[in-house]
Amino acid sequence: MKIKILLSLVVVAVSMSSMAQSRSYNALKDNFKGQPDVHSFSVNGWFGRMILNMAGESEVRQAIQDLKHVRLITIPRHEFNNRNLSVNGFKSLMRQDGFEDLAQIKDNGEVVSIYIQEGKSKTNNRYLMLIEEPSEIVAIELTGYIDPSKLVPSENSEVIINQ
Repeated sequence: MKIKILLSLVVVAVSMSSMAQSRSYNALKDNFKGQPDVHSFSVNGWFGRMILNMAGESEVRQAIQDLKHVRLITIPRHEFNNRNLSVNGFKSLMRQDGFEDLAQIKDNGEVVSIYIQEGKSKTNNRYLMLIEEPSEIVAIELTGYIDPSKLVPSENSEVIINQ
């Protein structure tokens, strides 16, 4: 029952969202659109904060009070190979699109790379998190402001801050 309610809210939030999007994220989504194992969704910031609150992620929720929009896509690694694309190629495209390396977190075999594309004001920043797992790649684009002082990595994580 909770899943049906949550999915209904996602559909409503997706239909209400109309934020500007980065060319990099759009290129990634367009390259993999329509594939059976590729999933994507988009929600406004209020809904994203509500989901994190329901999931009990209060620490993360505190860091994203100024979040305006969230988009997420999951892509199986084999889909990159099927299209002769690479994660490093996508990272290069992100840099051409104005994204800068912010940090990298290595945790239990996963690599999370965080990039920022600064807006005209800090509440219009765009963040792109690329999560490289053994079987899939997850890209999360966040628009708004994330307070890095309120994000705390797990004790098993290795954090590399890029400057």
